[in-house]
Amino acid sequence: MKNTHINKYCLPEKIMAIKKISENIWEIEKEGKMNVHGIIFASDKLMEQIKKEEKTTQQIKNVAMLPGIVEKSIAMSDAHMGYGFPIGGVAAFDLKKGVISPGGIGYDINCTDGETEVLLNHGAYIKIKEIEKHYRKEVNFVNLADVSLQKSNIIYYMKRPEKEYIYEIKTKTGKSIKVTEDHPIYTQEGMKNAGKLNKEDKIAICAFKGVPYQEPQEQIIINKEDILKVITLKRSSTVGNVIPQIINILTKLNLLPLKYSSYQLPYLAKLVGYIFGDGCMSFINGKEGVVSFHGKEEDLTKIREDISAIGFTPSRIYKRLRNHTIKTYYKEYKFTHIEYSIKVTSTAFVSLLTALGVPLGMKTNQPYAIPIWLWNAPLWIKRLFLAAFFGAEMSAPKTINKYNFNALTLGMNKIIGLEINAIEFLEQIRKMLKEFEINTTKIMKVKEYRTKSKNGDTCGYRMQINGESKNLIKFFERVSYVYNNEKFRQASLAANYLLLKNKIKEKRMGMQRIARVLYEQRSSANQVCTLLIDGDTPIQFIKHSLWSKNKEIQRMTFDFMSFAEYKSAYSFGNNGLAWDGIEGIEKKPFDDLVYDITINNDNHNFIANCFIVSNCGVRLLQTNLTKEEFLKKRELVLNELYKNIPSGVGEGGEFKLSDKEIDGVLKNGSHWTLNMGYATSDDIEKTEDSGCIKEANPTKISQKAKARGRNQLGTIGAGNHFLEVQEVETIYDENIANTFGLKNKDQICIMIHTGSRGLGHQNASDYIQKMEKEHGWKHLPDRELICAPIESELGKNFFAAMASAANFAFCNRQLITYQVRKSFNKFFPKSEIKVVYDIAHNIAKFEEYEFDGKKQILCVHRKGATRSFGPGRKEIPEVYRKIGCPIFIPGSMGTYSYVLVGTKKAEEISFGSTAHGAGRVLSRTYAKKNINPEHLKQELAQYGVAIRAGSVKGLLEEAPEAYKDVNEVVRVSHELGIGNLVVRLKPLAVVKG
Repeated sequence: MKNTHINKYCLPEKIMAIKKISENIWEIEKEGKMNVHGIIFASDKLMEQIKKEEKTTQQIKNVAMLPGIVEKSIAMSDAHMGYGFPIGGVAAFDLKKGVISPGGIGYDINCTDGETEVLLNHGAYIKIKEIEKHYRKEVNFVNLADVSLQKSNIIYYMKRPEKEYIYEIKTKTGKSIKVTEDHPIYTQEGMKNAGKLNKEDKIAICAFKGVPYQEPQEQIIINKEDILKVITLKRSSTVGNVIPQIINILTKLNLLPLKYSSYQLPYLAKLVGYIFGDGCMSFINGKEGVVSFHGKEEDLTKIREDISAIGFTPSRIYKRLRNHTIKTYYKEYKFTHIEYSIKVTSTAFVSLLTALGVPLGMKTNQPYAIPIWLWNAPLWIKRLFLAAFFGAEMSAPKTINKYNFNALTLGMNKIIGLEINAIEFLEQIRKMLKEFEINTTKIMKVKEYRTKSKNGDTCGYRMQINGESKNLIKFFERVSYVYNNEKFRQASLAANYLLLKNKIKEKRMGMQRIARVLYEQRSSANQVCTLLIDGDTPIQFIKHSLWSKNKEIQRMTFDFMSFAEYKSAYSFGNNGLAWDGIEGIEKKPFDDLVYDITINNDNHNFIANCFIVSNCGVRLLQTNLTKEEFLKKRELVLNELYKNIPSGVGEGGEFKLSDKEIDGVLKNGSHWTLNMGYATSDDIEKTEDSGCIKEANPTKISQKAKARGRNQLGTIGAGNHFLEVQEVETIYDENIANTFGLKNKDQICIMIHTGSRGLGHQNASDYIQKMEKEHGWKHLPDRELICAPIESELGKNFFAAMASAANFAFCNRQLITYQVRKSFNKFFPKSEIKVVYDIAHNIAKFEEYEFDGKKQILCVHRKGATRSFGPGRKEIPEVYRKIGCPIFIPGSMGTYSYVLVGTKKAEEISFGSTAHGAGRVLSRTYAKKNINPEHLKQELAQYGVAIRAGSVKGLLEEAPEAYKDVNEVVRVSHELGIGNLVVRLKPLAVVKG
């Protein structure tokens, strides 16, 4: 469907005033809320490509609206749409008035379709596209340490347009989800990107779906007068300060007035439901209020947490051995068991619960009903009451014959004389379940439930959840049990089992019909069996289908696994999660917004449609080898590089670090590798900032970010990252090339393009969340431009964290250099491999410029842009200071790359910046669909390029035609004088993720 959504965070799209002011320079006039004008450095050809992607020019304009921006918002000739800032964007900010933004450095998001249903904490779900309206809700996630369901608040909500494709994944139990190719989904092998899934993978799923979330009304349920009425009627003593104390406690806890919208109501709904079952409540001696809960130890722990969330203090969990005697009209039962219980001693709490309709005293001896307020509550609140009541009172899922389930039973005992109340209460339960489209049996009187006791003889009634499989599935998926983990676990697994069984039944019935048609068309029984038998339709089933007189065989065959066998084979942990097979993976055209959220927990996952889902720079090396020498051993060297330097999403390397070591890397960057023997002093000298930004502070990096980077040092990663062996093909400036160590044509070089891996991405995500919480976004033209004032504590912390991530990236490229040397030395023992330079592409730096007639320090953001300083700058290594900063502009795979040198002109017109690469023109999904892999291989072979890659998909998305013409990009930089040509490099071998 064509996307007609208008992004509320951006200015409405309109025909933008872009004019050419000189050769290769275009201007977006300052208007509206823009603080400065926009500038695009591009040729006519490149400008046409940039204009086609309207969001790129809109992002240039949005950046111009940021506080404290100086002079202009710039886009380089390789510009294309990014997150917040365009990729290829440059902006400088005044230190006192300006901001620092993660979006101006580099950040990407992986997303789901807007219709995806996210499971919230209280058993309701909400479409991810609607979470924006309910931003402070808590969602369920899976704690992967113990495979338990837990809750976390949402700390960031993201969306972006996807104009190409989306992956739809369907499981064997009928669940499905639509996600972008790079969205991680939890499998038996850990988080795996959707695009890399295959039918052999098993996906972790949570069968419980819940019911749609509905925003509660502001209507009052309990007010001060209701509490006063309870105290007066139910409590014998009201003298002194009792009443003011109770009112004061409830008011301080924000429980008076209690509304449908009160955050405590979901917790109260669960507790009320449970007390109707396994709780009791009273005013002891007519004065002190006490409420008790009985259950299993693990379930009482959950109840304690919810009581605390409301604001009251539960007791510890008591444990005692109890001897019980139950006398029925048929038999006397005696048994002993360990009883666990907790209590809350609080007159205010008991008063509140009484006002909410919870009966005081023995429930068998008094009439009661479902509280009136509950009938007006949203469905998800009703579900909490029912599920907690069922957790205490309804039978657990259990099979009759290993395969089929008993109807679930809810019994009720009342003293003789209250039979009508028992029937009425169960009828109310039936009526409420009807709202969930769950069918129940009629209420029956059960003689066996009758008991004798000192408090009076009782009679028993029961109702049941209809045992038809589709009805049971509805109950397990929508209502289930609360405060009884074992029942919830059994219900979730039973839902999956029944769904799987029903799917196989449907398949068998279809196969049965096909088999009979083929048989009637004179195919032999053996031919039919050969054609149709598989794991779900064995030979016995096919033959029975042919010769049975029954029209349809509904029953599962004897070889289908029992429920016990299913649980043994498919359970994931002990909390109801299960492994589900993949039925199909389909890539579908898509043109709409996609969405993602981030939670405040290191597990970084959430439950979407029952699935558990999750969330650079360049270095050039020169060698003493020639093209002729390398080509003789190219395949051997390429294989060795591919083996020693992991590539791909999430791939880890051989450098495993402790907590102390990771902090050393973040603080000291390449100097850590020098101390460890992985670098030379020459390597350090020829790295931007000497491989270490001194403002780095590892304490400003989260443990989650450190965990994501801990095992990724010495790895390339995926996307446009690569390691490429190249030859010096053309020399434009012999003097400067000679200074860079690029002395001869056919000389072998190695280019390394990678960054801070998962650590940098997580760090950006962490600070985006912090900045939104502290500074908000409504003052910004685009939510993706979340930022903090440079001089604020948060701004300073982000810079320290970003510097730490940059140090990690310097260290990463140095360790790859170490592995390159090791790989080459295996086949070329006399090889010498030296660093030409290492420069960052995505970073913010404090740099001095002449502005408004005086020199001042600015904060320059370069997102997909390269520093281009001319001669004399102190930031340039001494060996290059007289000629200017080395610049590397990689081409697309199979095309040329370039070495340039920085200029004074760049310092004057582009804040010392130039382009960083070719720049995309095709999305990754479009490239994978439209580029033929065999054609690509033939094309690369014609170029004389050998490839090693983690996947064909990775190759296709980085194909040459997916990028702008790098020759044109470089020509613009050279003609503008913001980066002068030195050397052209031609690829010979590539390692990609």
